[in-house]
Amino acid sequence: MERLKDRLGVIVNSGFLHVFGSSVINKFIAFLSNVVLVRILSKPEFGVFTYAWNIYSILYLLSGMGIAFGILQLTSEHSGDEEYAEKALNYGTRFGTFFDLSLVAVILFVGLFIPLKIEASRPLLIALAALPLLELFFEIMTAYLRGQKKHKEYSRLVVLNTSVLFISSAVCAFFFRSFGLVIGYYAAYLISFLFGTFILRIRLIRSKLPVFDDKRAILKISVTSMLNNASTILMYLLDVFVLGIVIPQESLLASYKVATLIPTALTFIPITLFAFFYPYFAEKKEDREWCLKRFKQILFWFGAFNIVLSAVLIIFAPWVISLLYGAQYLDQITAFRILTVNYFFSATFRYVAVNILITQRKLKYIFVLSIIITVLNVVADYFFIQCWGTIGAAAATLSVDTLAGILCAVYLVYILKKPNSVSA
Repeated sequence: MERLKDRLGVIVNSGFLHVFGSSVINKFIAFLSNVVLVRILSKPEFGVFTYAWNIYSILYLLSGMGIAFGILQLTSEHSGDEEYAEKALNYGTRFGTFFDLSLVAVILFVGLFIPLKIEASRPLLIALAALPLLELFFEIMTAYLRGQKKHKEYSRLVVLNTSVLFISSAVCAFFFRSFGLVIGYYAAYLISFLFGTFILRIRLIRSKLPVFDDKRAILKISVTSMLNNASTILMYLLDVFVLGIVIPQESLLASYKVATLIPTALTFIPITLFAFFYPYFAEKKEDREWCLKRFKQILFWFGAFNIVLSAVLIIFAPWVISLLYGAQYLDQITAFRILTVNYFFSATFRYVAVNILITQRKLKYIFVLSIIITVLNVVADYFFIQCWGTIGAAAATLSVDTLAGILCAVYLVYILKKPNSVSA
């Protein structure tokens, strides 16, 4: 009992409960928001928004060239050095803002001039064009807070963002339909930016600071992390994108999107784990014995948890979909079950292994693997969808994500058992 009490004390004092609690609240609200929005909008309306949001999300993967990841990694490695963190924050914000201004122009260009399979989504895409800047500022703020282990402030900011997004999206969608969702996103990120700036006093840009000397390091980490993150998220985004090309039907897109909502929402669990653990793995990146031991512990306990969770969702899939989203979405039960299996492999192996590999600076491996996995996913999506429709889209994601997870986990164990390995 004394050992248990001591361990619980360490967990409480470390701030894990702030990170875990805020992430649970955050994802529960986001999940509830999806349920409410699916009920408010008609199936065609939800399908049109899904198509526009999917194009936006694919382009947004390039946001800031992943600079928020670089800020998180370097401020974690220099934990406690506030001056270094301020310099990284200042440089990262300037670089990211400059890059995202060009991203705004690209989204506008696509919305105005590129032919779209579902033309009704064009006004929505144009309306979303300025959102990348506000999203970028939010991501940089949360990365800075995580790197500095300011867990309480981090939890306040993310819960505020999701809460405002839920309320504003639901209210505006009720009155303005799919355009209301766009208004909700702007409101949430603008209020979060103001809260971070004036309440948490995070100054993203400072005029008088010493020169940041690690520009090359932060950009290298940022680009590699961005590609890895993109290859992971693209699994679902490319499914919808290719599905919209091969079978451009609003109702079908809406149905498949609903099948992805719960498996996608569940990713908050591995994200929560590494929102807390990432700075510690970054700090102890030279202690490979410690990293390997913790990796095995996480793999065992987290894997056992994910098996139980996935099994429950697969068994009760018809009741879950019908209860949350309505009987009109029951046509995607098989796709939902396949994507639930994919969650198990992706969360248990790929997400955990990749984040530790990044702390080990194994960036070349992740970079090459991300490109290969993305190409494989596009090819698999195209052929599988033509053969099996939405089931093919889910099967493509499962196949490619499982392969990536195994390759990452095996390579991580290899480099952690090799004391003289050189970071790439």
